[in-house]
Amino acid sequence: MRDSTAERFAGILLNCFRIILPLLLIPVMTSCTLDLCSGTRPILKIGLAAPFEGVGRPLGYETLQGVRLAISQWNSRGGPGGYMVELVALNDSNDAREARLQAEEFAVDPAVLGVIAGWSAETAEAIAPILSQKGLATVLPWSVSPALADPQRGIVMIAAHEGQIAQALIEHLPAAISHCNVALVGDEQAVTPYLEKLPPCAQKAAPPAALRHDALQMWVTSLLQERTSPPEVLILVADPISGGEIVKAARETGWSGSLFGAVDMGSTQLLDVAGGSAEGVIIASPAPSGEDLSFRPSEILTSLTFLTPRAVLAYDAAFVLLTAIEKSIAQEGLPSRKGVIAALPKVQIDGLSGIIAFDANGWRLRPSVWLYRIEDNRYPGTLIKQVEM
Repeated sequence: MRDSTAERFAGILLNCFRIILPLLLIPVMTSCTLDLCSGTRPILKIGLAAPFEGVGRPLGYETLQGVRLAISQWNSRGGPGGYMVELVALNDSNDAREARLQAEEFAVDPAVLGVIAGWSAETAEAIAPILSQKGLATVLPWSVSPALADPQRGIVMIAAHEGQIAQALIEHLPAAISHCNVALVGDEQAVTPYLEKLPPCAQKAAPPAALRHDALQMWVTSLLQERTSPPEVLILVADPISGGEIVKAARETGWSGSLFGAVDMGSTQLLDVAGGSAEGVIIASPAPSGEDLSFRPSEILTSLTFLTPRAVLAYDAAFVLLTAIEKSIAQEGLPSRKGVIAALPKVQIDGLSGIIAFDANGWRLRPSVWLYRIEDNRYPGTLIKQVEM
């Protein structure tokens, strides 16, 4: 028991190290230096909305790491169109109401030309329409509803959308297991893309809210023993903390089936909550980790290898937005929100997660989904497959 506790504690420290060290390695160039500010280089801004407070704080700082690195690289080569880039990072607490408030904050600063936002379904649905109404280009960096994209209004998605994630995960289910023995765990809206790809006999269950561990374990026990033939697979469409509690409770019942997690489950928080019970969980990720980037060795930077999947997408989102800004300046001579909206759907870059370009819907063309297995109390774990959609 003592060895197990020590190993878990060491794993948590390692996960913290993976987030903190890259921030120390990235030059503080998300804004211009005093010399540059007082010189001849003009300044423009981009926005980032993410959870920098509350339980989602670690996720927010992963995204900050990626955006800062991208801005640092742009500023080091002179910035888009000769402009230096500043970052306006606002906390949305992973909360829809807070996300709407931050959309208003971005809009009132005329120097902000576009925003990276929507790290969960709730915040994406809340913030994207308001940013669009205010005339701000929006890059949705995470796997959310495809209905949110609107290239004519400057809203694009750089990750596989939630339906593509569901398809990739379901196609990876063990072939020997009937899809009737699959149970989907999540609220009705979250599991809908999965239900559309499974037969009607598949089970669905909404987890209880804010229950004590013993009560949650009773609920999990009833779920796993509800039918004569209990589910052999659980697909968890939940946040990493709720999902971690369910994973832990399921293993404590002695159930030995397969556990799969949707994109929001991918986090060090899953390991913090579930501990060793998370071993073997397969997570669908909309991006690779920095360790799994497809670069030639000479191109690998130390700061890139420490990026989590969220940080990789944050980096790519910043590059997409800054490329659109650069194109709009080249076209019009000066940066403008309207120009960025017009340029954004036409952007094509070679990102960390692969070639990024957009179709007529504002969705990413030919995105991939990376499947990871949690091993050795480490997130994201071992890459087992890259699925091209």
